[in-house]
Amino acid sequence: MKHRILLFFISFITLFLSLKHAYAADFTADYDVSYAVAPTGITVVTQNVTLTNKQTNLYPTQYSIIIDSEHIKNIIAYDKKGVIKPDITQKDGKTTITLKFNDKVVGIDKQMPFTLRYEHSDIASLNGTIWDVSIPGIEDDESINEYLVSLQIPPTFGANAYTKPLPAQGKKWTKEQMINGGINAAYGDSENYSVQLTYDLENDQLKPALYEIALPPDTEFQKVTIQSIDPKPKNLNRDNDGNWIGQFELSSDQKLTVVADLSVTTYTLPRSDFVENKTIPDTYTQKQKYWETDNEKIVALSEKYKTPKEIYDYVVSTLSYDYNRIGKLFDRKGAVSALQNPKASVCSEFTDLFIAIARAAGIPAREIVGYAYTTNTKLRPLSLGPDVLHAWPEYYDSTKKQWIQVDPTWAHTTKGINFFDSLDFYHIAFVIHGENSEYPYPAGSYKQGTTPKKHVSVAFTDSKQPAALDSLKTTLDIPSTITIGYPLQGNAIIQNTGGTTLKDLYITIESDPFPISVVRKETNVPPYGTITIPITIQTKGIIPTGQGKITVTANGQISTFFYEMRPMYFLLIPIGCIIGGILLLVWTLSKKR
Repeated sequence: MKHRILLFFISFITLFLSLKHAYAADFTADYDVSYAVAPTGITVVTQNVTLTNKQTNLYPTQYSIIIDSEHIKNIIAYDKKGVIKPDITQKDGKTTITLKFNDKVVGIDKQMPFTLRYEHSDIASLNGTIWDVSIPGIEDDESINEYLVSLQIPPTFGANAYTKPLPAQGKKWTKEQMINGGINAAYGDSENYSVQLTYDLENDQLKPALYEIALPPDTEFQKVTIQSIDPKPKNLNRDNDGNWIGQFELSSDQKLTVVADLSVTTYTLPRSDFVENKTIPDTYTQKQKYWETDNEKIVALSEKYKTPKEIYDYVVSTLSYDYNRIGKLFDRKGAVSALQNPKASVCSEFTDLFIAIARAAGIPAREIVGYAYTTNTKLRPLSLGPDVLHAWPEYYDSTKKQWIQVDPTWAHTTKGINFFDSLDFYHIAFVIHGENSEYPYPAGSYKQGTTPKKHVSVAFTDSKQPAALDSLKTTLDIPSTITIGYPLQGNAIIQNTGGTTLKDLYITIESDPFPISVVRKETNVPPYGTITIPITIQTKGIIPTGQGKITVTANGQISTFFYEMRPMYFLLIPIGCIIGGILLLVWTLSKKR
């Protein structure tokens, strides 16, 4: 929220002038404000203010500021004549400080400096492993001539992850920057979360059916470890958008509750150990439900706004967030509807409009639905469904060869904080919608019955994810016995039984005495995901009975499987037995005669 500053003035000579008359036209104010953050997070705010008279017959008598927090203490103030005893009122989450000046300065262009200092415990907060610093902006008041802000951070906070915006005047922020959203900064390299998700599944069909759930996937900006999932999925695959899709087989009329416990680490810079699926740009410029790329209004906007930044700025400035829709049944409207009723928008409209214009302009774009941590639902609102999820878009940068996440919703609601050049540590992707604007469904959408039940639980944790170790299970689906001369056919099945993605999986398959050589590389194999490799071995020659051997090596883990071999003439034994039996029967009958 923005600070509101009120200047109250009384005429020294013309006492009958009303207070309303003596505002910006009579005085201007220059501010030099410093925020000094202690290692504990307590921030000392020092406002050095200079009031300048614009009239000959007036002087200021008092000053008032309203701060959107009650966590203000140790307030002191003074002017040239000495200490000022502040009048302090705290109510409805706000603190009002009023100062009655000791000094009286009369005359045009005469100046009266004073200082207000206080401790503020809501500026810096430790969220998990990240120190977050948020300095509120100010109202656009014409009586404020200059407003400069400086920030001091203790070295114990660690490296700066981002500062939005960067200071415009040396190491100081300016009035224009403070009007347009204030300052947001974070310190640390990653944030860690403990996440529990519940999925209620029900098969109301008369026959068994396969049901799918979407688990939060690995992306360039988050790493996911499945600590446990009960029950385990039949299989878990990674789709073309990068989603982790778990499959469960339910019998007729069966209900099943799946509980997944995960560790999630988020980053503001792309992960160096992440390998993205190959992106096909045309896939992400197609028309979809809610992304009406062929609509004449969308087409016209795409011809006017041709870059992601231009589209982002247009969406931020055009739509207005409708806080009245929070808590109500979610109704996704789409891009065209957002243009028709721009003042009734929530995050889905901001997201859909960005995607539709971007796709119409030939820029690949898609939607992310997930969890976003916020301590202020006015500045950073959440609005999707009963588990209060959030939606934001991303576009594909063909130069960098990577997807870039942006958040036009929060850029609008924070009055200008930059969510284009980078996001923060507080967005967790649950699903990615690219090939399909609606599917897969995010966690929080799988519910049964009408009884309220929380399906998404997210908490900060100090523990970092352990280094990933390969955890592989290899099985071979082949006949136990083969006949020489016939091909041996089957499958090698390699499953990632660990809780993290295998960035690279190298597989080799060899056989003896009938040589084969299979070499395969897989990337981004999700937890519980399986790789199935068909095997065909041509057998020939006359070989005595014995054992054959197939060796499967997966990331250095060797698994050996044996099968029994028998020569082709073994096939003649049953025939010989039949013929012998017939001859014996004929001989026996002939003897009886």
